[in-house]
Amino acid sequence: SPRAHPALPPCPTRRSSDLAANTMATAVFEPLAAWDEDGFPTPYLASGWEPSDDGLTFTVFLREGIKFHDGTDFNADAVIRNFEGLLVDPLISLAVRPAVDLDNPIEKIDEYTVQFNLAKPNKQFATSLPSQLGLIASPAWLDAADETPALNQNPVGTGPFVFDSRTVDSVTRFVRNDNRLQAEQHGREVYLDAVEYYPISDSDIGTGQFEAGEHASEIG
Repeated sequence: SPRAHPALPPCPTRRSSDLAANTMATAVFEPLAAWDEDGFPTPYLASGWEPSDDGLTFTVFLREGIKFHDGTDFNADAVIRNFEGLLVDPLISLAVRPAVDLDNPIEKIDEYTVQFNLAKPNKQFATSLPSQLGLIASPAWLDAADETPALNQNPVGTGPFVFDSRTVDSVTRFVRNDNRLQAEQHGREVYLDAVEYYPISDSDIGTGQFEAGEHASEIG
């Protein structure tokens, strides 16, 4: 699995993302948890979680009523599909596989509850959920992209912006997701109509364009 190039829209289960790709990912994908102002994980797509007393299982409760940009439901099956993708990726799995019981790494408790089964006690597993491990893509999109790899360039998540267009090595554009059902639950409004990402490999050029006010550049 190649390291994500800043010109490419990211896929959480297929690319080990750098800073630029992660910045782009937050436009279209959302995590199970986010960092609060004090540096602690707080529920986001998840509504909460609970480690077992022995620290070997970690149960995550999911928000209801959230849909992906393609209209499909965010639920336990979606989380499992994404996590299983991480486990088989040749690069990302190097960081994920040691943390879980590979015989039964994740299971569905009900429609909006999943349980992670861990390789060793870890009551701080929530600190993994704001990372790439916790970003959730549409399972329908992931399955379609397995059949048609070109679809990897048209990411589908639950996030504040929807993929609109991409000009290779020039600009990737996302437009506001006006059907974002979870916005009220998060208490976060989306103020911009669109965001555009410009890949610039030369930091001097990127700095000059930024200072000139041409656009906010992603430098990678």
